[in-house]
Amino acid sequence: MSKLVLFLPDGTTLDIPLTRERTTIGRRADNDICLPHLAVSGEHAVVVTILADSFLEDLQSTNGTLVNDKPVAKHFLRDGDEIEIGRNKLVYCADDDAQLGSKVATGMAFVKKKKGGPTASPAAAAAPAATAVIRDDLIAEPVPVDKKEVVAAPPVPPAPPPTPQGPSLRLLTGLKAGTLIALTKSETTLGRPGVQVASIVQEDASFRIKPVEGISPPSLNGQPVGSDGAVLAPGDIIEVAGTRVEYLDPGVAAAKQDATA
Repeated sequence: MSKLVLFLPDGTTLDIPLTRERTTIGRRADNDICLPHLAVSGEHAVVVTILADSFLEDLQSTNGTLVNDKPVAKHFLRDGDEIEIGRNKLVYCADDDAQLGSKVATGMAFVKKKKGGPTASPAAAAAPAATAVIRDDLIAEPVPVDKKEVVAAPPVPPAPPPTPQGPSLRLLTGLKAGTLIALTKSETTLGRPGVQVASIVQEDASFRIKPVEGISPPSLNGQPVGSDGAVLAPGDIIEVAGTRVEYLDPGVAAAKQDATA
C-alpha cells in the first residue's frame, strides 16, 4: 500500500496511508488532508489511487501544486516524488514500509488531529496559520526522522502468496506483484485516468469487465474487451494501462472441480 509522508518542523514525519480511491487535500475542513493556510486553496488537489498506482491532480488551485519543484496539473506519482502545496511538503512512497532519511523541513506545517489538540513544538505554535488537520482514519503514528540515511535491512525471503478467501484480483506486475485486491464493492476501477481505465462490475454471482476510458480497450487473455464487456472466469488475465492482474474466485473454481470429480 502506498502512502504520503508529511514532514513536520520538529524533525518528525507523519505517514498518511493512501487507503482511499480519492484522498482530497485543501484548506477546507471537509478535505481528507486539511492544510488551513492562505496559500492553500479550499479544494487544492486530490490523489487518486487505483490498485498500485496513484495520481496527483491539481484542482485549478490559485497557487498551484509542485512536484519535484515543477508545477503540475496531473501527475503520475513515482516513488520519492516531493509534493509542495502552499508551505507544506509531502513525499510519495510506493511502499508503506519505506522510511525516509533526514530532509530540510523549514516552513512546513505541524499536525493537529481532529479529536485531539495541537501537537506542535513551541516554534511551530508561533505560526498557527501553518497547521494541518488530517482525518484520524488516515493517520499513522509520527515517525522520528533519523539524522543519518536509513541503512537497508538484510533481505528477507519472500512470503508465499496469500490465499484468496473470495473473488479477488492478484497483481502480476509492478512493485506490488502478488498483492490481492478483494472484489467487495459493486464496481472496482482499474487503470490510469487519461490513459486507459476499465471497471469490474458485480452481476449477481459473477463479475464482468467493461471498458471505461482510453483509445483502445483493455485486454482479457490477450484479446480486446468488447464495448459490452465480458464475464470473468477464474484464471482470466486482464491487462489495462500496462498492468496485468489475474481474476481469482475460489468458490467457482471449487464448484467446477467438484462437478468434474
